Amino acid sequence: MILGFDIGSSNSSCAYWDGNTARMIEINASGATMLPSVITIADDQVYIGQEAIEKGRQYPDFMFRHFKRRIGERWNDEEDTGYQTCAGPDGMLHFRGPGSTTYSPVEFYSFLIGAMVDAANAYLAPHDSVTGAVLCVPADFTPAQNEAVKEAARLAGLTDFSLIEEPVAAAMANGADGKKARRYAVIDLGGGTLDLSAVATGGGYIRVVGKNGIRNLGGEDWDDRITDLVVNLFRTETGTDLALKDAPMIRIGVEAEAVKKRLSDKQETTFRIDDVDRTPEGVALHMIYKIDQRIFEDITSDLRERITASCKALIADIKRDDPNFSVNDFHEVWLVGGMTRCPSVRQTVTDFFRKAPKKDGVPEQVVALGAAMKAAIIEGRRPDVTVANVTNHAFGIETVNNVPAILIPRNKSYPFEEKFVLSNPEEGQTELSIRWLIADQAKASQCELIWATELPLEPCDAEAARVPMSIKMDEAGKITIRCLDQAYEGVG
Repeated sequence: MILGFDIGSSNSSCAYWDGNTARMIEINASGATMLPSVITIADDQVYIGQEAIEKGRQYPDFMFRHFKRRIGERWNDEEDTGYQTCAGPDGMLHFRGPGSTTYSPVEFYSFLIGAMVDAANAYLAPHDSVTGAVLCVPADFTPAQNEAVKEAARLAGLTDFSLIEEPVAAAMANGADGKKARRYAVIDLGGGTLDLSAVATGGGYIRVVGKNGIRNLGGEDWDDRITDLVVNLFRTETGTDLALKDAPMIRIGVEAEAVKKRLSDKQETTFRIDDVDRTPEGVALHMIYKIDQRIFEDITSDLRERITASCKALIADIKRDDPNFSVNDFHEVWLVGGMTRCPSVRQTVTDFFRKAPKKDGVPEQVVALGAAMKAAIIEGRRPDVTVANVTNHAFGIETVNNVPAILIPRNKSYPFEEKFVLSNPEEGQTELSIRWLIADQAKASQCELIWATELPLEPCDAEAARVPMSIKMDEAGKITIRCLDQAYEGVG
């Protein structure tokens, strides 16, 4: 059986199609459907999920969370990830484990996928087992990050898998079947990322017509604000800076997340950790602070402003192709991800879209359920729905003035093949340098490089050379670039 997998920044889950509807897989005997996306390396073992959280209290330096943000990234020694990092053999980001061990985010991802496969096999036995997977990815992931997710699936032992963007999966779970002409806004705010998508349906299609998002905005940022608040209060009261002590900060982070969740349906709660630290004389120190909605909203107001800014950018993207489009043209607004339970987040979305979001379903489950529906389509067990997708990044080449020339705009429907002709900017050039970029930045030097090549030229007047080039993206998002007899095939 092909299952749908949602590997999230905070929690992971999977679902299956039972013949009539999509259902969540229970990952343990207690009936839980969410596996904490936490890895702890200790005692020459890899601990996953709740076991990793418990073990991480003893080994806080080797408890890894929120690594979804880092998958497919190159190592940058100037970036603070919160962990000790290094460059792997391929130059990609690796986390330092105990001793001389290192682990990439891809490996951590594979551990989560493997654990979910094991749980699913146990749940489905003896009547069925996992034969493949539909893996969800954020809409804002780069081609390189999508390929990294595929590599994680391979490391987990899967050979039959495909990807689906999280907002598309959410649309399917919310009932989008392509039959009625409708427009939907999908707001996906999870533990680590914000993904916004505009989805249009009709004529048997589900079509993503606009995307925006923030890779580094999610529930952990709300957790951090609570953490900063209580640490500062504690420092003022006691003179002790707990931010310098790893073990207490682990406990504070766990309680901050719990407080955030309680404030989803309570006006006030207590942040409490007993014996969080000791005085030099050995006297126990406790953290006990009342936190209400007013305080919580105040310390997170700038995070909600970032949500609004991303919503505005989404509308602006759509208007480039449809100048008459307005926010009022959405028929429904759908919320995805645990952070959308937060009352102030819901109100921010309501204020922008001028309508209350749909309340049906469990926000943390809809992505996995939608992926399970896609899995059933692949297996031929439910009617097909055609998903037409668009590029989530602009693609182009570097010019002589360090400005990227955008050849493929963001939100372009694929598959496609486009042909261009390049010329020489200077007289007498003997070669033409081509640098193909993910052109999302104002300066080419700030853009992610996909492919670089040097093409020989016969010397001629400036702009006289004519070098044909083609760019192709297939149904799976694979890029093929051809210049004369040279070619690049990959994902970036």
